[in-house]
Amino acid sequence: MRTAAKQRLTSLVMACSLAIAVTVTPGGAANADETIPAEEAVEVVPEGDSGNSELPDANVDESDLNRQLRIAIETAHAFGSEESNQLKGYAPSLYRGKWYMPNREDRRKCIAKREAHHNYKAVSAGGIYRGAYQFSGPLARGASWMMQAEVKKEMGEAGVDLVQQLRKTPMNQWNRYWQDRAFWTIWAKGRGAKHWHGGSKNC
Repeated sequence: MRTAAKQRLTSLVMACSLAIAVTVTPGGAANADETIPAEEAVEVVPEGDSGNSELPDANVDESDLNRQLRIAIETAHAFGSEESNQLKGYAPSLYRGKWYMPNREDRRKCIAKREAHHNYKAVSAGGIYRGAYQFSGPLARGASWMMQAEVKKEMGEAGVDLVQQLRKTPMNQWNRYWQDRAFWTIWAKGRGAKHWHGGSKNC
């Protein structure tokens, strides 16, 4: 792993850890002994980047800060967080980048249940389709190519190295984060929905 990429990864993960560890009061001051009331709590990870689902009344700096925080959290998932290594059962999408569509989360949940009962390690009877979304080998490799440019912008060369490793790895061995990211990338705001048409239960 290149030195610059390592330094970027380290700073991103540190930023993520600090952001998660510190409780922020409504007034903006950090205080470990106070908790934000539920009605005043704010979602830490934005529902997609600017241009997808914009934050209301947010200026450019706030939006950019949220984006950096999302990338830090996703970088931790990409390299193997506890959540991303949990390969069975439903959980909200770990990927929240520009292809993520919060209003289609129920659709993703339905597809993952229909295809593999939310088992990210699943392999079809004939061995052709793999993972929670039952990608074929060519589709998984195609997704890795489609993700690579965006990953490079977000995670640098360390992320690219990881995507290249995924390309040589059966999809059912990818962690939850990468399978979720591949799903949303291929879904492509609904243009790729045809990949999951049909089946015994229509989603």
